[in-house]
Amino acid sequence: MEQRETREQVLVGPNEQPKEEKKSKKRIVWALIVLLVLLFSLIPTVIFLKERTTFFGRAFGPSLGSGEVALENSYLFASPLQAQADGKEKIRVTIFILDSQGKGVYGQPVFLGQDERLETTAIQAVTDELGRAIFDVAAKVPGEYLMEARVGNQVLPQRVRVSFR
Repeated sequence: MEQRETREQVLVGPNEQPKEEKKSKKRIVWALIVLLVLLFSLIPTVIFLKERTTFFGRAFGPSLGSGEVALENSYLFASPLQAQADGKEKIRVTIFILDSQGKGVYGQPVFLGQDERLETTAIQAVTDELGRAIFDVAAKVPGEYLMEARVGNQVLPQRVRVSFR
């Protein structure tokens, strides 16, 4: 009887076992490949998350450069450009003081050109970590006004024209 079982195992067993072993080995190889791919895709993600990443350009982040003002990179703008000359409606003037790399320069006092016909309110006269200073301007006398900003003893080359009607 033992010979008979052995004979059946010899006839059937050796042919079936290697197929199952091959399938098992293929599964292990594929599992290792998937594991390696996941591991190698995880490494750049960890490195990417550890590093400081900037997705935005100018004036978005504290200056790591020299901290010296570059007038050619600094700018100002107003919004809206037109308002009622009732002394209540305001135009916001925002000034960005930047270094040679286009990064904000922190702690710079900014002055907005004074016209006795304008009411200027300093919301934030000293630049923040983005290099930003903010002023509100109102007028009771209708007219067009050319606004300029100064940082230190230097006047920004750009000016902005606002209108009160």
